Parts: sequence; C-alpha cells; structure tokens
Amino acid sequence: MTPIRTLAGALGVLLLAGAVPAWANHRPNNEALIGGAISQTGRYAEPASRQVNSIKMWVDEVNARGGLLGHKVRLILLDDKSDTQTSIKLYEKLITEDKVDLILGPYSSGITEAVTNVTERYKMPFVAYGAASSPIWEKGRRYIFNIVAVAEDYQKGAVHLAKQIGVKKAAIIGEDSLFPRQAGKGAKDWAKQLGIEIVIEENYPLKQTDFTALLQKIKAAGAEAVFSNSYFADSAAQLRQMHEQNMNFKLYCSTIGPALPNFPEQLGATAEYVLGFSQWEPLPKILKHPGMEEYIANYEKRFGEKPNYHAGTAYGALQVTEAAVKKAGGFDSEKLREALATIEVQTVFGRYKVDAKGMNAHEGITFQVLRGQRRVVWPEKWAETKAELPMPEWSKR
Repeated sequence: MTPIRTLAGALGVLLLAGAVPAWANHRPNNEALIGGAISQTGRYAEPASRQVNSIKMWVDEVNARGGLLGHKVRLILLDDKSDTQTSIKLYEKLITEDKVDLILGPYSSGITEAVTNVTERYKMPFVAYGAASSPIWEKGRRYIFNIVAVAEDYQKGAVHLAKQIGVKKAAIIGEDSLFPRQAGKGAKDWAKQLGIEIVIEENYPLKQTDFTALLQKIKAAGAEAVFSNSYFADSAAQLRQMHEQNMNFKLYCSTIGPALPNFPEQLGATAEYVLGFSQWEPLPKILKHPGMEEYIANYEKRFGEKPNYHAGTAYGALQVTEAAVKKAGGFDSEKLREALATIEVQTVFGRYKVDAKGMNAHEGITFQVLRGQRRVVWPEKWAETKAELPMPEWSKR
C-alpha cells in the first residue's frame, strides 16, 4: 500500500469514529483555519463586538510573528444573530464543511451551552471566553475550558458592599435565562452567608422593557438594595424607570450593562453610583498581568478606545490557545485538549490553570460608575477608590 493510500485509510477510520482530524485539514497554501460564530447582530452584538476586535487583533499579530507553528492563520467569523439555533447550525458548518483547525467560542452562556453539544460530538476543544455559568462544566464535558470568573460570583462584591453599609433586606431580579439565573443563585448564596434577607426573587421574560410593576413590588417589600442580573437594555430600562418614579435604593448593581463603555455615555447622570461587575479592567498598574500595557496600547491605537473586559477575555483565551497549540506541536484535537487541560499560562487577562472539570480560578472586580468613569471599589486589594454608598436620592444628584 502506498503512503497516500495508508493516509486515506487512516482518515476513513477516524471519520467513521466521528472525529475530525484537524491535522489533516492543512491547506496547500499552509494555512490554519480558526473559526467561530459570534453575535455580530442581535441582542448580544454589543459585548460580542469587543471580543471580535480582540480576535482580529490576535490573528494579525500571530501572522506578523510568522503564524502558528509556521501556518498562516485565516479567520472565519460567522454571525449567529444572537440566536441559539442559528449558532448550532453554524458550528456544524464550521466543523464539517469548513473543517476548521481551531474553534472559537460564541458569546453568552445560553448559546455556549447549546454549541458545546456540537463541539463535544466532534471532539473540538476550545476556551470559552463568553460563558460564565458553571453548570456548563458540570456535565462531564471534556473539550470545553473556562477562563472567566463564574456567574455565581458576579454579585459577590456588591453583596459584601451592601453588608458594609448596613443593608438588611434586598431584592434579586434577572432575565429568565441561564447566566442571569446562575448569577441570581450566587447573589442569594452570598446574601445568606452575610445575613441579608432576600425579600423579592424574580426572573422576568426575555426582552421585557417595562419594569414599573416589578420595581414597585420591590419597594413595597422593603428592599434596600437591588441585585439585578441583567444585560444592557434591561438594566438601562430599570434605572431610567427608577429615576422617573423617584424610586430610591441604597445600592443597585447590574451584572452586564454597566461594564460596557457606552453605558455611562447613554445614561448620563442616571448611571451614576451604579455598581457593576467586571472580569477585568485595563489597569495594568493594579492588576499587573504580563503584557497588559502593550495589549491595551495596541487595542486603543487600532479601535480608538481602551479594551473592556469582554475584549480582554477573548484576547487572554487566544493567548492560552496559542500556547496550547505550541505545546501540542500541532492541531491534533486530542493533543490540543490535553494541552488545554494541563497547561499553565500567564496572559493579559490573568493566570490560566484549570481543574479536572476544566474550570479556571479567575477572580473578578466590582466597580462603581463615578463621574462618568468606572472605578474599581472591590476587592480592597484592587480598589481604586472607596465606594460612594448609599446611593444619593435622585433629587440630590
């Protein structure tokens, strides 16, 4: 049998076994394909767009360095339109038709949870930079690796700050989807540990825009603080309606919206004193992760603004992927999986070293919007300033 026939026979055996041998897919022009479906339109487009920025930047930088193990990296980025079923179909296409060598993660826990069923079936490993819900890693999956802090810790700092200012009763609200539910579960657990009573706990339907009745219900229950597990649109609507009704709370924290750069720009004074969670901030002198200053400068030069945490997570995940490819010595999916499971890497986003479930022990940050800027207020070791709480009444701002 000739060497070519031997190779063809081996490929056939692997394909029958359901595996996609990435090493076999190298193109005649010596390219390596990296692909993903990320929300470029729809409700997740805003946070996902900043991850796209970092992905494009990393690809250009890798190619400027000579590529991955000498292969020029070619990027395929598809738009899942923030829709789970669309994303599933696109990942099937990327793996079976485009035959990518490396897979990028989607944005949001809900979409990642669904897509992971596809990537597990084809044994394609990846570092998930857009998903924080720990149940994704509770199902014995072998090819998905986490880099960010888990959803259950998004309200950890806000609950501790509420305790510091004497809050005794609080409300937990959030969109009825995977990530907000997990963030709410974490907030409830932290509140219980710190002795704060949860008087309202409610998940609202996706795309809800009128929160008047819910806010009145929260106020009537005697809540002094609101832990809102919300995305940009719903947290902005809640704050505007609190302002319109002159409804005051000692503390309001939202999980996703305030971390986006345009949150204070769009809400103006209404965003002041709001707490938010960040996986990472462009503060190299405080966080001291290697390479941060160069990454931030390059991102700002290319995109005209500093990277936020969504951008930082994607870039850090790709640094991990690059290190894993080098350790694996190629694009073989099993060797790459083994590298991602065992490697320890210091990235601009922080340390990556996963446990047996594929979970990384990343620690997040709580910030407060003060005079139009996000300022880190918790934990104390990274705080830029003290939190200004309780929030002033609307009439005194």
